[in-house]
Amino acid sequence: MNVSEPEADTEYSRATTASRGRGRAGAAAPGATRIAVTGGALIAAGLLFIAEFLPLFEVRTTARNGVTRTVIAGSHHSYGLIPLAVLTAGLAFAWWRSPGRLPAVAMVVLAVAALVIALGRDLPDAQASGIARSQGTYVVAAATPRSALYLETAGGVILLLAGVGGLLLGPSPGRPVQTI
Repeated sequence: MNVSEPEADTEYSRATTASRGRGRAGAAAPGATRIAVTGGALIAAGLLFIAEFLPLFEVRTTARNGVTRTVIAGSHHSYGLIPLAVLTAGLAFAWWRSPGRLPAVAMVVLAVAALVIALGRDLPDAQASGIARSQGTYVVAAATPRSALYLETAGGVILLLAGVGGLLLGPSPGRPVQTI
C-alpha cells in the first residue's frame, strides 16, 4: 500500500505568529466571564444567606388593626437555604480557580433548588388567606409577603443566570483554560 505525503502544510494561515482566537464567535473575554460568574454566584449566596434571617410574611386579621404574627424565612423551611448558600460560595471559588462545566451545572442545580424552596414552599404560604381562630372567634386572616421572599427569589434567579452564563460563556470541553 502506497501512502503519499500530504500536499498541504501543517500551518494553514499566512500569519507569522499563531492565532489567538477565542474559540467561539462573540464569546466574552475569559477574565470578564470569570468575574461575572463568580460575582453573580457570590451575590446570590449572600442574598440566600441573609434571607434566612428576615421576615418571610406577616399575618393580619380583621380582629386586630396590626400584624398578629410574623414568620421568619429560616424557621418556615428549616433553614434550608443556608447549606445552599454555603455550597454556592464554594462553587463560586471553584469556578474562579478552574472554570469548567461541572461547577456551572452544579450552580444551575442549586439555583433550581433555591427557586423550588422560594416559589414552591414559601410563596403559597406568603399569599395565603382564609379563616383563622383568634380569641375564641373566627376572623378573616391574610398573609402578605415580606423582604425574605423577594431576596430568596432574587438569589435563585441570579444564581441561575450565573450558572447558565458559566455554561454558555465558559471554556469549551476541548479548549484549554487561560489563567489570569
